[in-house]
Amino acid sequence: MAGVEHIDLDVTIVVGTAEMPLSRFLELGRGAVIPLGRDASQPLDLLANGRAVAKGTVKLKGETVTIEVNSRT
Repeated sequence: MAGVEHIDLDVTIVVGTAEMPLSRFLELGRGAVIPLGRDASQPLDLLANGRAVAKGTVKLKGETVTIEVNSRT
């Protein structure tokens, strides 16, 4: 394991996605809501270096938001 301790990994949690014209995006103001096209009960996608590796769910531990890994893809 000593060989992998210092490898950088970019981890991304995908909550959802949206498409909109740039002009509409630029018109968004503080408090704007963007629908992300995903039901809140659906698992989130976890990406490692841009590649889907697992699915997970949001968990709250006190004031800390965490992701629980449910399955690998």
